[in-house]
Amino acid sequence: MKRTFNRVTITLLSLLTLTWGVGQVYRDVTWLTGLCFYVPSPVVAGGWMSVAVGSAWRRRRRFAGLTLVMALIPLAVICVRENSFVRSATPTSTSPTLRLVHWNVFRGHMGWDEIQQRLAGERADFYLLSEIPDGASLEELTRLRPDAGESQWFRIGIMAVWGRGTIEDLGWLLKTREAKVHLVRWHSPQGPVKILAVDLISDLQVHRDPVIQQIHRLIEEHQPDIIVGDFNAPRESLALSKLPSGFRHAYWTVGNGWSYTWPVPVPMFALDQCIFGSRITPRDYELKTSGLSDHRLGVFAFEVRGGGDTMGGEQASAEASK
Repeated sequence: MKRTFNRVTITLLSLLTLTWGVGQVYRDVTWLTGLCFYVPSPVVAGGWMSVAVGSAWRRRRRFAGLTLVMALIPLAVICVRENSFVRSATPTSTSPTLRLVHWNVFRGHMGWDEIQQRLAGERADFYLLSEIPDGASLEELTRLRPDAGESQWFRIGIMAVWGRGTIEDLGWLLKTREAKVHLVRWHSPQGPVKILAVDLISDLQVHRDPVIQQIHRLIEEHQPDIIVGDFNAPRESLALSKLPSGFRHAYWTVGNGWSYTWPVPVPMFALDQCIFGSRITPRDYELKTSGLSDHRLGVFAFEVRGGGDTMGGEQASAEASK
């Protein structure tokens, strides 16, 4: 019976690894390969490591060595392709940095007041929250940040923004079942910053690549300074690994460590993204774990180059003609 159980375990683990391998090669080029791509690398690596340890315990050293080799393949992907464990070097600066926090707060199920207190503790200059509770406001966050001076907040569907200074609502760019994409202009202490707030559907029946390609086109058209939100797609998805010209991931540029953001307490998918354009000088990007949500929160420290306007062409022309 025990030998049969071991054979079944190895067979299932081999099939899982084969599925994972197809996903690693083709990623989410189609909906079906996307499902293969969503098999988490840590699960595959952990499965083979468990078998290797169990085999070594039973003194089956040759088989333990073979299964350890099988574990090394997903481990290499985890360490090289999906995560960066070496701190990216950034030039020192004496200029003050701005801090942006983005966080999916899980509808506030773990305590909305506690979430706002956690956010206030970050002392950020701008916040983008996803999945805020129905009817919730950020007034408590405003009261908790008296040091921020003038501030403004408003809801965007199930998202909300809060920032020091003022925020212009530039409206929806995409509002479908699959994707919610909203544009705001934040008048930061270092000048205007155009921010694209993104929230994509979590339904596995939806093929992510065409949806993210739509966001690519919006980025190219509107040239935001920062694109941030819950993409519900891994950072190594095809469309996210090939960003429009001039845009980079905050994590790959100035971040390091365990990059996965969901599900807490054992995150295995990097679903929450922070992307920046040429007007932004990145300084630091950190992902933090909190028991107040099933997502980790991201903190992006940056500077704004030049402080020039980021108005779209039509509005800039209208302003110039006045």
